[in-house]
Amino acid sequence: MQSFSVAWYELPIRAPFPAGGEMVRTRRGAILRMEDGDRTGYGELAPLAGLHRESLQDALEGLLEATQSGSMPMAPSASFALSCAHATWVHDRRYGFGRIEHSAIGVNAVFSGDAVAARAAIERGEFDGYRTVKVKVGRGKVADDAALIGVMLEGLDPSVRLRLDGNRRLTMTAAVRLMKRLDAERIEYMEEPLRNPLDMPELSRRTGIAMAIDESLHEPAHREALVGAPGIEVQVLKPSLLGALEEVEHAVTRGRIHGMDTVLSSCLESSYTLALLARLASVTSTGGRDHGLASAGLFEFDLVEQAPVREGRMEIAPALPIPRLDFVPLKEAAVPWR
Repeated sequence: MQSFSVAWYELPIRAPFPAGGEMVRTRRGAILRMEDGDRTGYGELAPLAGLHRESLQDALEGLLEATQSGSMPMAPSASFALSCAHATWVHDRRYGFGRIEHSAIGVNAVFSGDAVAARAAIERGEFDGYRTVKVKVGRGKVADDAALIGVMLEGLDPSVRLRLDGNRRLTMTAAVRLMKRLDAERIEYMEEPLRNPLDMPELSRRTGIAMAIDESLHEPAHREALVGAPGIEVQVLKPSLLGALEEVEHAVTRGRIHGMDTVLSSCLESSYTLALLARLASVTSTGGRDHGLASAGLFEFDLVEQAPVREGRMEIAPALPIPRLDFVPLKEAAVPWR
């Protein structure tokens, strides 16, 4: 007989980090535990304001209803948590959750700051060994973005390429002005740069730079228009926004059919979920791109041991990590924060 329990967590972030239009200072969520006899599986329940439409309370209620009825929750973050708990419970090799040989996947570094902070980060060696660095742009003047990117391109090894994440903040005019100032060969892609996402194919045509879609994947009209469109070469998948692992698998396949590579990313979940997504990336055909899974360093501490990242590659341990937390029965659980 399967039983379910949850453990709440609160992870302070070293410095406020932008995600989904919000500045995140503390990451709150829960770990779902699924047990049956001597088998145990875990999944993370952590909707994030600004990215997920559901609240933590909504997700918890959906999870409770689903485990009682034997269905799958409607809220994507709850569906993701339950799916991961079940897949790790059975050690599903389709998602890389069985015991594997020690391996590693490529990941990108992440930077959110101005040109002065970028120069200091380069001097500290924060990007040493990485093949790609994701840089947040569009939050100030075009000249400031150009200065920031210029510092990155000048200070990093010439082999390093940048991923420019605009979070839909730029106009077409501003984006073209920005890109005309840069060495396009060193820009891997621009991720959702425009206020009007439907103009991304035209921006790619004007600049010769590939585009990546993220938010558009969750808007049916934009997804239909942009998946496989000229210049749209990459899709950035955040699994807990999609739902169950089967949905993630379907999205990867759809992208591949349309000639698109996939980059797996997180919604600032803990190192437990990062470890699961790293395994998923290692067994999924995603085009060999670096993945957006090197966010564990943002936390002051974590739920499980953080996977080492060396020379831009995240190591994958042979066995799945186990969250050592204080669990309570799911039916008795209540969100401790309001």
